Amino acid sequence: MNTKANARKRFRTMPAAVGALAVMLFATTLLAAEQPAPSSNGSTVEALDAKKNAWELYKAGGFFMIPLTACSVLAVAIIIERFVALRRGAVIPRGFMPGLTQMYRDVREDRDAALNYCRKFDSPLSRMIAAGIKRMPRGWSAAEKAIEDVGSNEALKLRRNMRFLYAIGSVATLLGLIGTISGMIIAFQNAAASGTGDVHKLSTGIYEAMVNTFGGLAVAIVVTLFYYYFVGKIERYISEMNDLLSEFSDEYGMKEERELVEAE
Repeated sequence: MNTKANARKRFRTMPAAVGALAVMLFATTLLAAEQPAPSSNGSTVEALDAKKNAWELYKAGGFFMIPLTACSVLAVAIIIERFVALRRGAVIPRGFMPGLTQMYRDVREDRDAALNYCRKFDSPLSRMIAAGIKRMPRGWSAAEKAIEDVGSNEALKLRRNMRFLYAIGSVATLLGLIGTISGMIIAFQNAAASGTGDVHKLSTGIYEAMVNTFGGLAVAIVVTLFYYYFVGKIERYISEMNDLLSEFSDEYGMKEERELVEAE
């Protein structure tokens, strides 16, 4: 029990750790980018004039920073939605199974009361059990089939938006790459037009390339970390629901079969 409690605490603190890591990565990169670069004549004043703040660096990234920003906004929206949808109380309500056990003692007389109880605790687990209770008059085999069918649908609901979140990470990486290539093309065009002596024109393309590289990787890393965090959370929920449904099957399936035999 202590091991499970510690594991749950670690998983609960993971989003904060990921957020802190992203902030540290972003801040470190910006600080490194803002350090004065040594000029050709060693002038510190010229180096300081070349510094760019975060907004100037963002603008230096060019056009491809716009879709990268859109990807980051969508990713944040999906991450928030997933945190809300995958709350433990929304998937496996606390105290649901003990309350159902107390209420649902007779599989024939207490069926309506048990269904109302399941509707009160609306969740993937309660919907699966309610589907089984509805089919019990047709036999336990039909009830198990109903639980499996609803369970497959509920598992798909738990994974909602997960493919989209993963796709955002992949697209962000590709956008950063194409932005990098675009910046390098601009840098080589400027070098070909004015030579390598004009550092300002050359740096324009290099800024665009490096800022897009950073932006694409930053979005992709954070999105990928959250994706695998949610995947692990969904798998744990599905495993726990399977265990609870097995207990429900062992208790009420045998009771149903006994009552059917007695009725005959």
